Amino acid sequence: MKALRVLSYDPNDSIHVVDLPDRPPKPGEVRVSVHACGVSFVDLLLARGKYQVKPALPFTPGSEFAGIVSAIGEGIDEQLRVGDAVCGTFGGAWSASICVPRHAILSMPGGRPIAEGSVLVAPFSTALYAVRDRAHLLRGETLLVLGAAGAVGSAAVQIGRALGAQVIAVASSDAKRNAALADGADHVVDSQSEWKDVVKNLTGPRGVDVVFDPVGGDATDQAFRTLGWGGRHLMVGFAGGSIAGLKTNLAIVKGSSLVGVDLRQAAERNPELILGVKNDVLALYKSRQIRVNIRHSVPAEHIAEAEQLMKDRSLVGRVIITF
Repeated sequence: MKALRVLSYDPNDSIHVVDLPDRPPKPGEVRVSVHACGVSFVDLLLARGKYQVKPALPFTPGSEFAGIVSAIGEGIDEQLRVGDAVCGTFGGAWSASICVPRHAILSMPGGRPIAEGSVLVAPFSTALYAVRDRAHLLRGETLLVLGAAGAVGSAAVQIGRALGAQVIAVASSDAKRNAALADGADHVVDSQSEWKDVVKNLTGPRGVDVVFDPVGGDATDQAFRTLGWGGRHLMVGFAGGSIAGLKTNLAIVKGSSLVGVDLRQAAERNPELILGVKNDVLALYKSRQIRVNIRHSVPAEHIAEAEQLMKDRSLVGRVIITF
């Protein structure tokens, strides 16, 4: 089978297309014939050795996939059958075939494009877990989303809308702000402006209730200052490339909380909770309360092209690779 492999962390080395032996699923596993995989910044950081974890070489990167069940190991529930369309998240996804634990996959709703499943579970599960289960966002509260046109930012805008919040989206271009409005944002703000004061004017004395922050850097400090009393700042990532030097006295002044979000670790510690989150995401997708936006679809052997597309800061929508 074809797979993408990282053979070294040399920045000049490419991600290689190789042939690997396929294998039957072990008890409790399902083998999936992969049709499409999402390409995320975390995937590429991992592949280039720039993430906080460095897998032993060589390894197959990728974490999001969708495809067709091709074999089922012993001990799997009878509800799943060979030929079923599924999607999920699991390490080593950039491969034409992958064996994963049963809990790592969800059944795709009938009639929906399989490729959409490759960029559904990870960002929307992160957003739902963060906003609902970590920040306990309530209907009618205000949600401020930084990086609103990115994968998890777009998901957070849509999740906020589905949960009945007023959503303020921060993004850097007209195209990205229009995308946030299409996702359901009530207001959009230019991240290249003095946006902190704009947000404060929109929320008035009450301030922001929840910040969804996958950006980091200076944006974190500005966003935290928009919080009202009892606000919750969700720290999701550092797409901006730096970690904020947040003044911790602000937490006392505002009675607010800085809340870390790590879906991977949460799944390791409380798998039942995160499985429930993923099933809730699927229900929202099935009822069309959330949607995915695939902008570019690239054959897996052209992974270098997909990598270049991801470096385009004007990109709106997801990049996927196909097998």
